[in-house]
Amino acid sequence: MRIAAKLLALPLWLTTHVASADMSATEAFNDGSVFGTSNVGAAKNNINSTTASGGVPNYTATDPASGYFMGGQGSLTAPASAGVTNCTATAGTADPDPHTHGKCEGVRMLMHDPGKKNVMFPLSSATDPLAVKRNMVASDAETHLGSLIVSGANSGCADKTVKNPDKYQTETCQQYLAAGEEACEEVLSVTVTTKFCTPGAVLYSYSTYKGDTIQLVCDANPSKLRVTGNFNGWCYPEYVPFQHLAVISVEATPKILAKGSISYYQTGGGCYSDDAGNTSCEPISINGPISSMYPELTPNNVLFGSYYRRGCMVELKPSACDLSAETCTFNLRLINQYNWDDSYYPDIVADLTTPPMKTPQYHAEEDFWDNQCSALEARLP
Repeated sequence: MRIAAKLLALPLWLTTHVASADMSATEAFNDGSVFGTSNVGAAKNNINSTTASGGVPNYTATDPASGYFMGGQGSLTAPASAGVTNCTATAGTADPDPHTHGKCEGVRMLMHDPGKKNVMFPLSSATDPLAVKRNMVASDAETHLGSLIVSGANSGCADKTVKNPDKYQTETCQQYLAAGEEACEEVLSVTVTTKFCTPGAVLYSYSTYKGDTIQLVCDANPSKLRVTGNFNGWCYPEYVPFQHLAVISVEATPKILAKGSISYYQTGGGCYSDDAGNTSCEPISINGPISSMYPELTPNNVLFGSYYRRGCMVELKPSACDLSAETCTFNLRLINQYNWDDSYYPDIVADLTTPPMKTPQYHAEEDFWDNQCSALEARLP
């Protein structure tokens, strides 16, 4: 509103100046100053929305451009660009009113021929009064504005909070390890221990459906294995089971070191009593009834057996030990001619092959890794 006051007062001053053309410049200035000072109050009172709407072209109390400022938080870039485009896209003859025409002509001149501005309106920052005053105030505001900033007496000054939009800045950094050469070791320690099977431990076992049992048992001497057998049925007088024991060697080709009991009785009854009531049993030779089970007689590899009315035996078949791998595989044959009635109690014939089993004495390896590189590995990204 203060800008409007100056525009209305200016013609009054000009009128006074023209009427005093015979005065000197100083007299004319003083006369105009006195006139303006005495009439400024009346002129100011006449400047309001009512008089402005009648005297100021295109005046409006609700200019749509007021929304661009948004209390100091808006941006004029978009509406300003739209206004420039609207003026430069049309000719001056298409302007709807003199106010718009004057505004757009200035835009057209600056946009179409920017050089005209300097020719038509030559301004020098060193001599132009406005530029000189601006520079003086900018360099020493307190001296030239006085009470405006010291005492705050100027009612036209007011505090204003300006909010600038947030600014975002991307910052990057790099993380790296300095290149260098460092050495470390991963050490494997191998401990080889000689171990033995536990004496009496069963290393292999096989049983028939009638309860006949064959076992390979650890001996206190690691160069030997014990073979035990227990038969049921007609192999013994009175059908009483008997626990057999034989010993075989642990070597590349195992052989029998000690045979178990091999008993043979006469078919018609190997035991008899004399007149005095004494009972005795007479065994028969290897070529007797047990030979009916067809063992290998040369060499005779029967570990133990018995024959009463029917025969039972365990035979060591050709076997082998891989001493470098410390394993043995044994082949055995078990026969129990359980009863004379084969249709009801058929013979039990089992050809057995043990899985590869550790020799009674063997070596075990235990590995231990000493990782001396863990500290360096922890530094890797």
